Amino acid sequence: MSMILLTVQCKQDSPTPDAVIEIASFSELIEVVMESDSADQVVLTEGFMDTVEAPYIEEKSNAYFLYYGDASSVQVAGDFNGWNPSGRSFTKLGKTNLWYRKEAFESNARLDYKLVINASNWILDPKNPNRIGGGFGPNSELAMPDYIQPEEIKSRDGIDKGSISEFQITSTHTGKTYDVHLYLPASYSESNEYPVAYFQDGSDYLNLASTQNVLDNLIADNKITPTIGVFVVPNDRNIEYAFDDRFKYTDFFVNELVPYIDGNYSTDASASSRAVIGDSYGGNISAIIAFQNPEVFGNCGIHSGAFQPNNFHTNGIVMDGVKKDIKVATIWGTYEGSSLPPNMRKVKNYLIETGYDVIWKELPEGHSWGLWRATTDDILEFFFPAN
Repeated sequence: MSMILLTVQCKQDSPTPDAVIEIASFSELIEVVMESDSADQVVLTEGFMDTVEAPYIEEKSNAYFLYYGDASSVQVAGDFNGWNPSGRSFTKLGKTNLWYRKEAFESNARLDYKLVINASNWILDPKNPNRIGGGFGPNSELAMPDYIQPEEIKSRDGIDKGSISEFQITSTHTGKTYDVHLYLPASYSESNEYPVAYFQDGSDYLNLASTQNVLDNLIADNKITPTIGVFVVPNDRNIEYAFDDRFKYTDFFVNELVPYIDGNYSTDASASSRAVIGDSYGGNISAIIAFQNPEVFGNCGIHSGAFQPNNFHTNGIVMDGVKKDIKVATIWGTYEGSSLPPNMRKVKNYLIETGYDVIWKELPEGHSWGLWRATTDDILEFFFPAN
């Protein structure tokens, strides 16, 4: 936080008709505004809002959410409160249209949010230029001062880039046809064999997590060996990833999709060179696929694995007491509800105690593509490091 200088044109009989006021904190702004008359309150707050972006951060851990406008109520909803605005009301500052709410977060937290105006109008924060795509559209992004933005998700000039093609495959196990996006590295040659990373929620990993850029950049920087990416688009992700069709979908993945990829592209067909990666329910099905078929998938990437369905049935598949030859990368956020973080800790602890090769991260973030896109590189570098 830096010092803010506000030039105030006060009323004519003021002892300081034109004054420059130094504001060192938002709490100081509140104090100055409340000691001013109505007209000066408006000038002060308008000048402040013209100078800053929101949320306004103080002391690395305090975030002031701000809204300037005519409203009867303002609230905030986001990753940090389960997207429930109840109890997160803003305070209106004096006689002005400036509304504010103070929240405390870790200095490296990164969270999605929206403002809620008049109890029903959910909007992006007008004073925050930082937006992030989500499964239900864009959100405003709060990145605290020590959060490091992921450079690897950005498209770079001057490097060789892989190609994306599309095909469809029909499954006899599920009776459904799946759209698949296929990434081939720029160096792809039939004379070489390549590891393969299979992604659930394929369109989202490409569009919301920029995984094509991640693959291009990691390969260009010699952080991973050139890798084929298979991005599978579900038909009904809840049914296929977590509920009635999850085992049929597993059979499709193992017995139809993998043989198709191995039969049509130059792959290293060993389990250790094959990974399955997914987010949320996609992490749930990825764990089922790998732990029921370790001879096919030797690497399992779990982004915020939502193992809750069917009374945590996936826990029993993963933690069945028999160690599988699988490397596991598991990453989740502390702002992901009451059941997911403790369960991911439980699964992680079991894997480590059982002797699995594991990397894990627990970060102050929510159930969001902001978390998953910034950590896909960790998963890929662990599974397929450059030689």
